[in-house]
Amino acid sequence: MKNPGYIIFLLLIILFTGFAYPQSDDDIYNRINKNMDIFGKAYKEITLNYVDNINADRFIRAGIEGMFSTLDPYTVYYDETNKSEIDLITAGKFGGVGLTIELRDSIIIITDIMTGYEAERKGLRTGDIITEIDGVDLKYQRLEKVRTMVRGEPGTKVLFRINRNGEIINFYLTRQEIILKNVSYYGFIGNESEGTGYIKLDRFTSSSVNEFENSLKNLKSSDNLKCLIIDLRGNGGGLLEAAIGILNKIIPRNNLLLITKGRNKDSEEKFFSNEEPIISEDIPVAILINKYTASASEIVAGAIQDLDRGIIVGTKSLGKGLVQQIKDLSFGSMMKLTNRRYYTPSGRWIQEKNYFKENKYGVFVNNHIYEQKEFKTLNGRTVYAYGGITPDVEIHLIPESDVYLNLLLQDAFFKFANYYLEQNPGTDFFTCTDEIFSLFKNFLFENDIFYTPDEKSKLKEFREITEKKSYENTSIDKYITDIEAILNSEAENEFEHSKDELKRAIEIEINKRLFTEENRIKASFNYDTQLKKAISVLKEKQEYDNILNIK
Repeated sequence: MKNPGYIIFLLLIILFTGFAYPQSDDDIYNRINKNMDIFGKAYKEITLNYVDNINADRFIRAGIEGMFSTLDPYTVYYDETNKSEIDLITAGKFGGVGLTIELRDSIIIITDIMTGYEAERKGLRTGDIITEIDGVDLKYQRLEKVRTMVRGEPGTKVLFRINRNGEIINFYLTRQEIILKNVSYYGFIGNESEGTGYIKLDRFTSSSVNEFENSLKNLKSSDNLKCLIIDLRGNGGGLLEAAIGILNKIIPRNNLLLITKGRNKDSEEKFFSNEEPIISEDIPVAILINKYTASASEIVAGAIQDLDRGIIVGTKSLGKGLVQQIKDLSFGSMMKLTNRRYYTPSGRWIQEKNYFKENKYGVFVNNHIYEQKEFKTLNGRTVYAYGGITPDVEIHLIPESDVYLNLLLQDAFFKFANYYLEQNPGTDFFTCTDEIFSLFKNFLFENDIFYTPDEKSKLKEFREITEKKSYENTSIDKYITDIEAILNSEAENEFEHSKDELKRAIEIEINKRLFTEENRIKASFNYDTQLKKAISVLKEKQEYDNILNIK
């Protein structure tokens, strides 16, 4: 028999969406009332009379999530326990103690401590294992559930039971309002006299515009600002209004910035720059993006590109061309509802994920929306939708090596950082020398952390297969052993070839424990190839003008 969550999922799909044919506004409310009546009776019947006892709350939650799963990936339901998620999205704040947790090897570990908050003040450390919260054993608890337990109303108390290298310590903490900075760093790169301003913007909340404006004004006030880099890599977006506000600081007045369109024909809305920018068009601009740049970040990058106000550098962005609105439901629950699409000034819809095609229930009737063509920027350059913003200057980073990824999955760098700092508590800014790298290799060996290439795993499987058979040629085992020796040698070579990458990973993990985010960002400039390319183009006026087709 189908499980009850699957039954209610199908009921919701059929009852709330109907079958896939056009429907007029005249009968939509009648159909909603009819379907709600059927659904309510079906839900009640199953909950009361199904052969097994049903958890009524979880049952309806499964149905709601099933229904939402047939839509785009950004329409999300939040029950009354998830208010902090909404606060985080809209205002960049929530009630907590100022730490980041992750699930590693089935245990909850603190992976970062925020400066100036309760966790830091009370002495919690990165690498601490949280075993209990308010007496609740965290073994087998889901990460999202634990995050809910950590967060809460400011002023409320919470008890953490910590395992620190085998010692059990209790920490009594008071939750406070955690406010995430939108601008994690701004300043000049290199000597201030060179005039390369840099702003790293991490999210778009209700306070983003003020933070960005203050950062830009401070850079300009030095009278040295000659070019500007806005780093949107890893910025997953946020409020549309914040994106428009930030564009107003760098785009000349009376330019079209964005178009949004909803379900109805009269829902189109156009957003224009309506104030004098802080910086003039004489100051060249570069926007850094990557595959994690999304939503409001893409609104900014798309407008800058379409209006030829600056160059886009990095790798293609995520491709989220949809706008959501927070809607209050009943009993403290809410939903984030996709109610509009957005289009860049040239008319591009940059949505990457084709949720129309992926939907197998036929709930949509407007699948033609993905028919896209070429578009033109203000200076006549050809740009494309094709899912995401394609940079004007694409700089693909060197792929992470198999060695690095293999060790990362085993938490090798995190574990070594715990070990090293325990042995060297007074460490200053950390640089991974060859001597420390040898210590890292010994640590891996002593803790049974090994780099195992895929080919070695396949060879092991092959050996196990051959051992089950009786071959006349008795040399097969010898051949396998010889190949294994070659692979061991090659694995050691791979490890050495990845040495610089591994040393940098060790440095990043250890310095994360020692220094503020601002100092870590500054330290990253030395090996940031995308940033270096952006600086290079900004300083070469001819190259910059050629890219933007400036005559």
